[in-house]
Amino acid sequence: MRIAIITECYLPEINGAVYHIEALRKGLIELGHDVLIVKPDANTKHHHITDGILYSPAVKLHNLYNYSVSYPHSRIRLRLLKEWKPDIIHIHHEFSQGLFALYAGRKLNIPIVYTCHSMYYDYIHYFGALQNFQAVKDFIDHGILRYTNAAKAVICASTKLEDFLKQCKVTTPIYKIPNACITTDFAEETLNQDVVHNLKIQYNIKPDDFIACFCGRLAAEKNLSLTLEYWKNFTADMSNAKLFIIGNGPARAELEQQAKDCGLTNSVIFTGAVLHENIKYYYHLCDAYIMTSLSENHSVSALEAIACGMPVVHLYDKENEDQYIEGVTGFAFKDSAAFNKILHNLYEKKQSAKNSKALKEEISTAALQDNYQTMTKKIVDVYRQVLAETVRTDTGSSE
Repeated sequence: MRIAIITECYLPEINGAVYHIEALRKGLIELGHDVLIVKPDANTKHHHITDGILYSPAVKLHNLYNYSVSYPHSRIRLRLLKEWKPDIIHIHHEFSQGLFALYAGRKLNIPIVYTCHSMYYDYIHYFGALQNFQAVKDFIDHGILRYTNAAKAVICASTKLEDFLKQCKVTTPIYKIPNACITTDFAEETLNQDVVHNLKIQYNIKPDDFIACFCGRLAAEKNLSLTLEYWKNFTADMSNAKLFIIGNGPARAELEQQAKDCGLTNSVIFTGAVLHENIKYYYHLCDAYIMTSLSENHSVSALEAIACGMPVVHLYDKENEDQYIEGVTGFAFKDSAAFNKILHNLYEKKQSAKNSKALKEEISTAALQDNYQTMTKKIVDVYRQVLAETVRTDTGSSE
C-alpha cells in the first residue's frame, strides 16, 4: 500500500504525536509499504518531495508553540500528492494540513483514515474568557465531526479518547489502538557511557540519590504545579532526591517561580528542551517517571520511560488504567500521602536491590507488549478494511 500521512508537525519538532507518526512510518516501511509524510515547513518557499517528505511552504505562528500553517487548498501540493498515487490518506491533525487532507481526499477520491490524538476539551482554558461557554465545546464537537464524517475509520489510543469521540457524537467506526514507541531506540546498549558519565558530573548525581523526571510540554493541562506540591512534601525528609523537568512551554516561568517559592531550587532541575535522541540518557539516570496530568491519552513519553526500565508514578485516572501493569510499569496515587509512599518504596527497593539492572529489565521487558510493530499491524488492518469497504461501495455490492 501507499500511505500519505498528513500532519501539522513532524521531526525535528518534538511531541507525542510526532513520535507516534515516526513509529508508524518506521513500522509501515518495515512491512513493505510506501509512506509519504506531508508537512508544513516555514523554511521552504516551494513545494517539493525529498526523502519521503512532501514539504509545504508555511508561516510560523510564534505565539502558538511555533507551529507552522500552510494554505489548505494548494493546487501544487494536490498535484504532487496525486502524482504520488496514495491508496490511503491518513490525517493526524485537524488544522491547515488537516483541511488540505479533506480537500485532497474529496478531489482525488482517496479514502481517509483519521487519528485523533488529543482530548480537546482539556484545552478549553486557552480560549480565555470563553472557556465557560457551551459554544466552545460545540465548536470543538463540530470541528471533530468535520473530520470523522469525512473518514472511513477513526483511530484513537485510549478509552478516554474513545469516550471523548462518542461525546462528540461520532458515528464513523472507531478503532482503539494503543500508542507505542520504538523500544530498541531506548535500550541501554545504545547509550554512550561518556555522555552518561558527564550528565552525572553536571548534575552531581550520586549512586544513592533518588532521581525522578517528567518530560513534555510545560503547560497548564500537564498539572505540573501538583507535581511540585507533592515533590515538596516528599523531599521534606529526602535530601538526596532530584527531579528533572524536561521540556519547555508557556508555564515554565510560573513553575520555576513555584519551585523557588517552595524551596525546591536544589532538588528540581528545569533542563529546558532536550533533543529527542538525548532524552534516553536522562531516563536511564532516573528511578521514576512522574505524571500528574489527566490530559494524557496513552502517553508516548511514559512508554519511552518504561522502555528505559523506569516505572511511571501517575495520578490515578480510571480511563487510562489499561496503559500500565500496576505494580510493575505503573504505580497510581490519589493524594500526596500515596505519592510519598510509592516513591519511598521505590527508593527502598533500589537500595536493597542486589541487581538494579534486573529491576530495570523487568520493566523494560513489559514495554515490549506496546511495541511499534504490533501497533503498525493493527493500523494496517484498519487500512485494509477501509480499502475493502471502498471497493464494495464503488462496485455497489454489500454484505
